[in-house]
Parts: sequence; C-alpha cells; structure tokens
Amino acid sequence: MSGEEPISKEATQAVVNFLKSNVPKSDVPNIETELKKDFVLSKTKGKKFKKKPKKKKSQNLTRKEKKALGFYVLPRNSVKYDDVLPMNQIWTDYISQMLELDKPIPNCTSKSWETFTQTLYKADFHGAMLTVVRSKCPSYVLKSGICIMDTRNTFKIISKDNIITTIPKRESVFEMKVKNVRITLFGKHFCVRPAERSTKKVKSCLHPDL
Repeated sequence: MSGEEPISKEATQAVVNFLKSNVPKSDVPNIETELKKDFVLSKTKGKKFKKKPKKKKSQNLTRKEKKALGFYVLPRNSVKYDDVLPMNQIWTDYISQMLELDKPIPNCTSKSWETFTQTLYKADFHGAMLTVVRSKCPSYVLKSGICIMDTRNTFKIISKDNIITTIPKRESVFEMKVKNVRITLFGKHFCVRPAERSTKKVKSCLHPDL
C-alpha cells in the first residue's frame, strides 16, 4: 500500500475484525478502546521530501573589484581633519595599551625588545599622527597628519589644512609621538598590506637606511 494514499474505512474495519477473531475473548471488549479509531497514516498524505536548495557561499570582493568600485580613492575635500581627530584620540589609547607605554620602554639589547617591535609592526596605523622626517622626495619632509588609509605601499594622511597627501612608505621615514614617547618608523619595513602584516613576522635585525 502506498503511503501517499489514505487508508479506507473498510481496510481499518477489516483490521479490527481480524483482531477480534484472533485474540482471546476476554480481550475483545478492549480492542475498540485501545486502538485509535483512525490510523495516523489515514489522516495525512505522505510528504514528499524536497531537497533544500544549497545556499551559495558569500564571496568577498577581490582587491581588483574593490579598486574598480573606488574603495581606495578619497575624493578631494571628502574628509576633514576635525572629523578624524577623534579617531586619533582612540588610536592613541589603543597603541598605548598594545605597547604598554605605561611601563619603561625595553632596551634594544633586551629580550623584551623583539616583542615590543613585533607588536608595533603588527599594529593598525589608521588614526596615527605621522610626520615625515626623512624622504627621498624632499617635498614630503615635515609633512604631518593623521593616517586615514594604510595600503601596501603608502600612507594617506590628512593635515590640519584638510589636505590629503599620499606618502610612499618605501622612500620615507616617519615619526610619531604617543604621549611622551617618540617612535621612528622606517617605511620600507611596513610595505605589506595591513591584514597580512598582522600575521607576518618582521626581521629582528633591521637596517635603518632608506
């Protein structure tokens, strides 16, 4: 019998009659009460199981797609210095905690120095106040502003006069002041995408030349 068709009343009664004729006479009165009047299968038709459509995995945009959409382009006058100033205040607290600047800075000959430099290397610099102290391009020297974009090869900073400048990392040396600590960054050591930099290890022995 197919599970898709309800069982008829005649078939149900035939089963009851069969039981009455084969069970002891003392149990016959209990058959009607103990058996359900309607079989479960007679109430509903068998369900056809449908395969659920597979959900497509969400795909992240590639770098080329992001570039085509203009993710890495900041139109002139689209960002104001005053708008990103709170981000610098948040970043100052963030980097102070990461580098534990409330403690003495480790000496470059100590074991703690490598941990300090690795932490700095993996930090996020969006919001950092950067000043160019050396560069192969003299026009960049003394340029100062808050970092609003960190790419593989550049820092984009916005100065107090609301001008956005793209500084090439490889040819520049940066300085940032966090509370009472001055930190020098050699741009060529940071020529890695921020997401990748957080998982890579920088060499412990770094040459300070450009």
